[in-house]
Amino acid sequence: MKSLALALGTLLVSFNVYAIDPIHIDIGTDYSNYSNEDLRRRIWTLERAVAQLQEQVFQLAVHSNAAGTGNWTCHMQSFGKTHVASGNTRASALAQVLKKCSDATNAVHCHESDVSCDNE
Repeated sequence: MKSLALALGTLLVSFNVYAIDPIHIDIGTDYSNYSNEDLRRRIWTLERAVAQLQEQVFQLAVHSNAAGTGNWTCHMQSFGKTHVASGNTRASALAQVLKKCSDATNAVHCHESDVSCDNE
């Protein structure tokens, strides 16, 4: 019977992950007056909320990777010398080209505003 209830609970949690309304959790401080049933209900609600948050984080990761992936190439000129660097993200390529510039000259002469980046 417990395994049937657990399977049903898991099934309900997986359906509720896609709920539009976020699960509301009331913050409690003293659980000494809670019955076992109240505590189990609270745990079940917390598990649903965690599952919903995990799904949202996964969706954000998928969307941010789709928007931020690719090969980025950044380049800049300093004292007539062109510095080029590539990376998986724009920030990575930008940091690398600024480091190349500062290694070749001095960081004072390397400004982020002078960098041009392209996503290939």
